[in-house]
Amino acid sequence: MRKNNLKSILLVAVLIPFISFAQIKMEKVNLLNGKVEFNSPTELTKMTDEMWAFKYQNKPKPTFVVSDKNGGVNLVADTTNQSASESQLGLWKDFQIEQLKKNRPDLKVLNGGVKVINGKKVGYFKFITQAIDQKIFNYYFFTIVDGKILLFTFNCIEKLRVNWEKSADEIVTSLKTK
Repeated sequence: MRKNNLKSILLVAVLIPFISFAQIKMEKVNLLNGKVEFNSPTELTKMTDEMWAFKYQNKPKPTFVVSDKNGGVNLVADTTNQSASESQLGLWKDFQIEQLKKNRPDLKVLNGGVKVINGKKVGYFKFITQAIDQKIFNYYFFTIVDGKILLFTFNCIEKLRVNWEKSADEIVTSLKTK
């Protein structure tokens, strides 16, 4: 009987991390006067100005930026001044990858493309880069709002990728634009 109890305890200890992983809670976020809607993990909260300055130095703070309490998981959304149509999203994706490679020779593209989500085309690509002391998983996705590109970036330290990539995919598939 003790042997069965021990097996039950070990099974629960192994499964609990997976059960909690599968249940990351999401909340709806609206941007740009309701023109954009997507789900964002409730575990991510508004990034402070201090954390933004520390992580991104002098870059202007975007329209939307949330992070976990340690700054190891981030979701950013911002408008660009880049005019484009849905038919140009594949070209824009390729251009972005080439520009990143110029500045980041360590960039390793995992996959990418253009897909239709909730009736609108969304371009995306996933890649890994090297930070000072560890690798970073990045997921860029973008769509057209009012004839301009709206860019989202999701990133986390690579060791957290197994816990967060599915949630990042859920953010993308929840994206709705008017």
